Amino acid sequence: MLTENAAPTLNHEALAAAADLGHLSDGQLLKRFFQGHEDAAFAALVARHGAMVYNVCRRVLAHSSDAEDAFQAAFLVLVRKGGALRQPGQLASWLYGVAYRTARKVKARASVRAKIERKAGAMQIERDVKDLTLDELRGILDEEIAQLPEKYALPLVLCYLEGKTNPQAAAQLGWPEGSISRRLSRARELLRARLAKRGLALSITLITAAFARPAAAVPAYLASSTLDAGLAAMQGIPLDEVVTSGTASIAKEVLGELPTETAFVIPTALAAVILALVGIIGWELGAPAYAAQVFFRPAPEAVIQAPPCCGGLPTCTPGEPPGEIATTP
Repeated sequence: MLTENAAPTLNHEALAAAADLGHLSDGQLLKRFFQGHEDAAFAALVARHGAMVYNVCRRVLAHSSDAEDAFQAAFLVLVRKGGALRQPGQLASWLYGVAYRTARKVKARASVRAKIERKAGAMQIERDVKDLTLDELRGILDEEIAQLPEKYALPLVLCYLEGKTNPQAAAQLGWPEGSISRRLSRARELLRARLAKRGLALSITLITAAFARPAAAVPAYLASSTLDAGLAAMQGIPLDEVVTSGTASIAKEVLGELPTETAFVIPTALAAVILALVGIIGWELGAPAYAAQVFFRPAPEAVIQAPPCCGGLPTCTPGEPPGEIATTP
């Protein structure tokens, strides 16, 4: 959360403007934020991916205050590292990984019970599926998704955790729609195999139902304070001065573990030289724009139903280009 002496400075005009940027791709929003310093672009990114990040943190952490700290830390990592993403169209999957890693670190630091919790997690191998709650099952799925190759984790995050349809996910990634279906089908099979190794025999239908549980909405005060912290950090204010020392420490630890990536934000002077040499008129980042999201939309009624991208059936759509799908994980 924000430090005690850090008064909220949220630009409410940025919040209002963010709703008008919902049609832009993640790459375009990142470019506007890191190059154009548009506060509304960061607000739009929090609005778009906030629920996914928040729910990952909630599933890993038992205490809501810990989940909120992890949520803020994850978006501070975005502020520090988002300008260097090589594939901004895959931001959702990257943020999912950051959120999961951040939440695990918060959990490890939360109390001396962390070792006991890890032992209890190991003993879940012997539990029957019927004894698991949906929250426990979703937590186990988070662990396994974090271990999947990017090409399988990405469509899962976009379709199952962010609620996009196959066409929307395909448009964002620039993939054929058949490729999304094939990779979703393969990802489900990989998850089922990985869960079987843990002694959990789940059908594709049960995995689909677990994913379909409606996500909790990000509390307005948490979204507001996270925007304040992120915008302050973007201005160069040290993390310790915009959030509590614990949250800042977690963010720094995650930042230290992330690989250095080729920046997609090209320095102005270098860009000018490149433009002069090769005659490029301009450059554009990210996948095609997709439908606008409702800003901080409340969660719907908790009804178990299949996500929109699989149509409720464990089938796939043929037509993926040859050689694109690996036969092994």
